[in-house]
Amino acid sequence: MPAARVAVVAVWVLTLVGVVLIDVFVPDVHALSWLALALPLAIVAGIVGQLAVAEQRGFVTRLAATASGSFVIVLVGALVALTV
Repeated sequence: MPAARVAVVAVWVLTLVGVVLIDVFVPDVHALSWLALALPLAIVAGIVGQLAVAEQRGFVTRLAATASGSFVIVLVGALVALTV
């Protein structure tokens, strides 16, 4: 797997770990606020990860994939937080 794709998957895993930690340890009243903070942090991590790879070709596509995947992960975490 190319390093650029590894960076995308690494951000998704980091986002998933963050969402699970938020859903488990943050009180229900504040969970959505913390999840709202998790998405921008994931996008910043995605930008840093893609810049660290230093591959120009496909940068925007990989960054869009990173942001979209992170959004879906945070969305599912928010739905879980709302139903629990």
